[in-house]
Amino acid sequence: MQDVHNHKDESGKEDHACPDDKGFRIVVNGQEVELADPVPDGRRILDQAGLHPAEDYILIQLLFPGTRSVGLDESVDLHQKDSQAFQAFKSDRIFRFTIDDRGYEWGIAKITEPELRHVAGVDDTATLVLERDGKAVELVTDGSVELGKTGTERLRIVVKPVTVTLNNEVEKKIPPGAHTTEELIRILDVEAGYLLDVVNEQGHLNPLQPGQTIQIRGDMKFFSHVPAGGSS
Repeated sequence: MQDVHNHKDESGKEDHACPDDKGFRIVVNGQEVELADPVPDGRRILDQAGLHPAEDYILIQLLFPGTRSVGLDESVDLHQKDSQAFQAFKSDRIFRFTIDDRGYEWGIAKITEPELRHVAGVDDTATLVLERDGKAVELVTDGSVELGKTGTERLRIVVKPVTVTLNNEVEKKIPPGAHTTEELIRILDVEAGYLLDVVNEQGHLNPLQPGQTIQIRGDMKFFSHVPAGGSS
């Protein structure tokens, strides 16, 4: 999805006006579209994006996370931070699904795993799981979900633990993402009073300071030691 280019007004606050202050820029189906009206309706957005006749299209606003349909006569305030990206579908109906109980709307009966990941803001550390008929099915990268069936499809985001090692001996599975030094000492079961180092990308030991936050990924290596620097 293409980024919208913002600029700051005289007060220093970002808005979405074009550099020449003659309109607003949004993205429709990955293409930048300029609008003079800061509160256009769905019809105007589709027309300006070259999608004619507007009645043949379903317009979906991407909220990251979340999506919602925009009616032809429904206005969108482009001053709002989350109002710049849209997806239009040549379709005559709206399909609904949820991810972690947040509602989404889509314009066609099929949505791919990368599209689901994109609209929900799911990064590579998590997996999307479809819950259907009492079963949980993990979506693969080239997978998709059919939305045309009766009812609302329900998905959830599952964060898989990653494996790290402590003192080249013990493997630990811990949640990825940001952790403080104190959290890591607890999660890794570091002996009370010991300090913790991490091996950086250059292969060097970096001491973790109290309150420091570190992003955890798989295959990281940690070493614990007494405060005087002796190896545990």
